[in-house]
Amino acid sequence: MNYYDVAVALMGSWKTNSFTYSYDGKISIGAVVLCPFGKKEVLGMVTQQVEKPTFKTKPLVLVTEYTLSQSVVDTHDWLQDYYPGALGQTTQNFLPSFLKKPIAELKPSKANKITDLPDLTDAQSKAMKTIEAHKPQPVILHGVTGSGKTRVYMELAKKQLERGKNVLILYPEISLTSQLKKTLSTHFGNGRVHIYHSKRTPKEQRTTWSKSYEASSSEPAIFIGPRSALFLPHSNLGLVVVDECHENSYKQDNGSRYNGLIVAAKIAQTHKAQIIYGSATPPVSETKQILSKSGKLVCMHETAIELANETKSYIIDMTDKNNVSKASYLLSKQLVSQIKDSLAAKRQSLLFINRRGTAKLLLCENCGWHAECDRCDMPMTYHHDAHSMRCHVCGNNKKAQASCPDCSHSLSQKTPGIKAIEAELQKLFPHASIARFDSDNKKADSLSERFDDVASGSIDILIGTQLITKGLDLPLLETVGILQADSGLFLPDYVSEERTFQQLTQVSGRVGRGHAVESNNVFYQTYSPSSTIISHSIKQDWHAFYEKELLSRHENRYPPYAHVMKVWVLKSTATKTEQAIQKIADKLREQYGIQLLGPAPSFYEKSAGNYSWQIVVKSLDRQKLITATSVLPKDALFDLDPTSLL
Repeated sequence: MNYYDVAVALMGSWKTNSFTYSYDGKISIGAVVLCPFGKKEVLGMVTQQVEKPTFKTKPLVLVTEYTLSQSVVDTHDWLQDYYPGALGQTTQNFLPSFLKKPIAELKPSKANKITDLPDLTDAQSKAMKTIEAHKPQPVILHGVTGSGKTRVYMELAKKQLERGKNVLILYPEISLTSQLKKTLSTHFGNGRVHIYHSKRTPKEQRTTWSKSYEASSSEPAIFIGPRSALFLPHSNLGLVVVDECHENSYKQDNGSRYNGLIVAAKIAQTHKAQIIYGSATPPVSETKQILSKSGKLVCMHETAIELANETKSYIIDMTDKNNVSKASYLLSKQLVSQIKDSLAAKRQSLLFINRRGTAKLLLCENCGWHAECDRCDMPMTYHHDAHSMRCHVCGNNKKAQASCPDCSHSLSQKTPGIKAIEAELQKLFPHASIARFDSDNKKADSLSERFDDVASGSIDILIGTQLITKGLDLPLLETVGILQADSGLFLPDYVSEERTFQQLTQVSGRVGRGHAVESNNVFYQTYSPSSTIISHSIKQDWHAFYEKELLSRHENRYPPYAHVMKVWVLKSTATKTEQAIQKIADKLREQYGIQLLGPAPSFYEKSAGNYSWQIVVKSLDRQKLITATSVLPKDALFDLDPTSLL
């Protein structure tokens, strides 16, 4: 009888990080096994063989046919060290539940007609030469919307396949993978392009997982998917692409809270593969860190297809009541008029509303004034029950003002609702086909399910949140309306300006992509018409924004100039919550002498009947933050390298 320690894939936290099982036979390190755990049988990964323990052990139920490679085991161990937490939650990333029992794999895809890749533009050729000359160092590929970054990825993928290497291409949204699969299959064949994500059936997922597992001994292939595709059992990787790398969806925000950009870099390093981060608006912190470690910035500032019409951008000052439509305070007269023109020309319109820009904010609609914390320069949130303004970063609290201190105009609180906008548009345009895309959609109404309807133009007006800013190419789109262009700036978060710039640039980039439409129009409706964030977005001037944002981050010691960890607790009453987080703050200050902001109520202060309070911990040494997690109580939650403080 032999005995093995097993990292068990578990949802919760347990007293021990691994469990010892017996087995009548030899098992390799990295073997995927099925273990009895309470009344359940759960998956696990063998980590080491041990001596017979003093306690009674249970026998393993099954040793599967799979043994994870040393590179996968090393990535698993690194992830646990870099993002400490419950080992079971880390292990879950690598052991999907469909491995518990055999599932018949899908029949191989039918061969399709393969066409040659289109010629590279001059800008794309120049980018390719620079990337090839710089490998294997990481590359930030900054290309304006419509510059053809996907074409560059395909050229890089082609070269790796010719060398017998596999390719991993990550996209931020499941809805975008089918569009990419169709494009890649046209040029590489159905049998070499494999999709992996949670919306696929267990059989489809199992087939792709097995293809990845066997890829070292079979024909090289391309694997595409969202962040979960990072944890396929990769082997022989030559290229990793993280497209739309600015997207927050690459950050896992529950369980094992990892940053997919950093995990992708580790996987590329393990395989000695090149990694490309592509975006029209690369993330500030990660870009600075990559460039400071011999990474390369490669830019494409021209669209791949020459535009017949330049994009016209209009800043609509919503403090001017003459601009506001009678139909809704969120629709300007100019935007309503342009939507009518687009409908008459049988062209599409897209309206973007920032759902995360729904902070309870006191705003002056006359001059655009809003309250900021005098301690940390963050926007303050209005609490109507106490008629007070509170900073949700440092905890600063003061009485709310009744009128604007700049112009004496009365202050108002308005929260946009996407469903209300949809209803008002239906009244304005009763004969138009209108579709709303957000997290409330049922599966049948989701963007991924209705993508063909959207692309074909059978939907006249699209309304959506962040989902519709991500990589969509709509041939008939003529008009874009950004309903509250400045709303994201009012959120109490150090990344608010970056998120706003990214969203504005990405959503405005849905038009002007070289399609045969008569005009390209973007309407920025705002209470802050002189905002430099809006002007940088209109010019697609990421470089100017990047330099400006770095200065602000350096001055306030935020990433990339410091490491940050958010710690929070949830309790049944506000008093218990405040006491618990204060105790943690006192302990961290006493033992580690690190900078803390707070305690303060979380931005989402109450959820599912519980209250939430948080602290923000800063340090120049990331290891200090990792060490600090070891003294946190079991019921405390923490997020290392958070992409948001909300």
